Amino acid sequence: MTHTMTPAEKHRISRELEAHIASVSEWDKALIEQAIEIFGADGRPFSMNTFRDLLPEMAHHTAGLVFLSMVNRKPKAIVEIGRVKSSSGPTHNKDIGVYVLAQFASWKAAA
Repeated sequence: MTHTMTPAEKHRISRELEAHIASVSEWDKALIEQAIEIFGADGRPFSMNTFRDLLPEMAHHTAGLVFLSMVNRKPKAIVEIGRVKSSSGPTHNKDIGVYVLAQFASWKAAA
């Protein structure tokens, strides 16, 4: 059975996410966003697996928050188009998002 979140639960989670994202330094956000924008500029899909070895280790823990902030922007900066297994050992092979820059989302979904 799936649980549908109430508006109050969604609001609480949104506030918690905003607080976590606010804890990421502007330098880290800019570094991760720049990597995403450069890699995704030609429409290629990407995930955290794509960037993990390219980012400084300290950015590994904040990159997921930056991905979420880019998905939740109005308008969206990136769009999730699928799921893959994480290649990071500590994540125990959990599913993570595969994204494209928002400008490529409509034609990637149709492909």
